[in-house]
Amino acid sequence: MLTWAAVRKLLTTFPYLWIATTDADGAPHLVQQWGVWVGGTLYFEGSDRTRWARNLARDPRLAFGMQIVHRAAYGEATVDVVRGVEHRLAVSIAKRYGEKYGRGFGYRPKPEQYEQGHIFRARPSKLIAFDVKRFNASATRFTFADRG
Repeated sequence: MLTWAAVRKLLTTFPYLWIATTDADGAPHLVQQWGVWVGGTLYFEGSDRTRWARNLARDPRLAFGMQIVHRAAYGEATVDVVRGVEHRLAVSIAKRYGEKYGRGFGYRPKPEQYEQGHIFRARPSKLIAFDVKRFNASATRFTFADRG
């Protein structure tokens, strides 16, 4: 079984995030995103006019997944759009994005981007994490308390 420390490392360092939403007709919609894990919550950016954002506005349930080498995780979350993020959280989110995507992509957002704009907040309800090489012995399920 994977420890929470090992899973937290995956959640804070994954390079790419896959998110799955559901179209109005029930069809699945899967896209790749950048994202950051801050304070037990997954945050990701994007226009609220995208197909996946319109899907989340209609149905806030999200499936997501990420992988680094042979460690992987997938889970379920409920998403809302946070507009006018509180300063301390905005600083944390901007810092995490800069650490992850600054060097390779030159992306270093300022906290004001989140204080004056919006960000998608995914509050996980469950997470399954595992080592691909030892799936049968490593799969671990984590559940999260309802945070309203």
